[in-house]
Amino acid sequence: MRKGLAFFLCVLVLLVQGVALGAGSAGPRLRVGLAVDQFSAQVSSTGKIKVVDGSGRTTVLAPGTHYVSVKQGSLYADQKKLAGSTVSLLAADPKNPVLVNRKKYRGALTVLLNSGKKNLNVVNSLPLEQYLYGVVAREVLPLWPDEAIKAQAVAARSFALYSIDNPKYANFDIRANEMGQVYGGIEGENANTTKLVDATCGMAALYDGAPIQAVFHSSGGGYTEAASAVWGKDIPYLQAVKDYDRDSPRYAWTKSLTRVQLTRLLSQGGYQLGDLQGIRLSARTAAPMAYTPDRGVSGRVKRLTFVGSKKSLTLTGSQVRSLLALDSTLFDVSIGLERPKELDVTITNGYGYPVGKKTIPINEKGGTDSASVGDLHLFTGVDGEKVTFTGNGWGHGVGLSQWGARGMALSRAARGKRDYYKTILAHYYQGVKIKKVY
Repeated sequence: MRKGLAFFLCVLVLLVQGVALGAGSAGPRLRVGLAVDQFSAQVSSTGKIKVVDGSGRTTVLAPGTHYVSVKQGSLYADQKKLAGSTVSLLAADPKNPVLVNRKKYRGALTVLLNSGKKNLNVVNSLPLEQYLYGVVAREVLPLWPDEAIKAQAVAARSFALYSIDNPKYANFDIRANEMGQVYGGIEGENANTTKLVDATCGMAALYDGAPIQAVFHSSGGGYTEAASAVWGKDIPYLQAVKDYDRDSPRYAWTKSLTRVQLTRLLSQGGYQLGDLQGIRLSARTAAPMAYTPDRGVSGRVKRLTFVGSKKSLTLTGSQVRSLLALDSTLFDVSIGLERPKELDVTITNGYGYPVGKKTIPINEKGGTDSASVGDLHLFTGVDGEKVTFTGNGWGHGVGLSQWGARGMALSRAARGKRDYYKTILAHYYQGVKIKKVY
């Protein structure tokens, strides 16, 4: 695995430098891209800001708001041209920290001119454990069960370790919103989640001895999915498993669009199909599903075809989700008239006068398709006809389900077990070992 050697070298460097690898270690330094490929970034402080450029020269900015930007291939602090391609931002008084885009951060702040000299990155360099303080509280609710929060902390730590020296980025390791791993800085921290990050300090999920790509999502909708079905790449530890997320507010969802609305969204995406005639997608059945070309084990859509009068278009499930702003790719499709979910009935007395109302739920049986031929759902042109996406879950569906972790932590099996977070992680990341790595 490509991260095995990099991880070994990272630990070796820490040992050579004499960094303690026992309890209380803050971990290796992580470089977080706060502002990436931007023309400018806002920096502010209630105190003075020291800007140290590549020549070592210091420019002092007055308290208030300023902008670091790129002009004609050089970095500028407001209208002051700076030397070199790297600039450090320092608070003249630690009591008045420097903010980037109105957020406070631990550690060091650096502005780097990109290789094309047309835009910049602002990078926050800090110990990995301190980075997690600003991640975990943004990803889960601080009042969730301790074991679910611990599982999230270890997943986030594993993903950060996996990301060190990421070849995708030239001068940082991970973005502040990488794959849904949101980093909120100091304002994103919470005392309870910080305590639980500390309780798992240095613990990581490993596969073949290296930190895993520990992706996670909000809610799996009853079953997570294999990476191969979502991203087309088989990753041994990212397989489809049962989820325990029924308490998720996004466990079940629906979205309906008229043919005109759907055609407009396709057009905005750059797809001109002519008169939209139908959608081709096989029926979803209970997970685990048997193999089909267009669905994964969980039932998530791998591909879907829109049929138009001019041409047909096949998109991946992820493309459809993005294009139509769906909560997940775990959905079924039907075309027809929307049926009411309940019926309001007026209650009258013996003289025929209304005395109240009663709501009667309507039990829908069968689909709402006006017409279908096999896996092809057809538009008929009936007034009020809509395409309805009926789905479950929120997010890409791969790896740890945050609401599923909460469900497992609240289960009877978890009661009285202090390190149940390891069981949670071993469920969502198949074949991994949970170990202390520093």
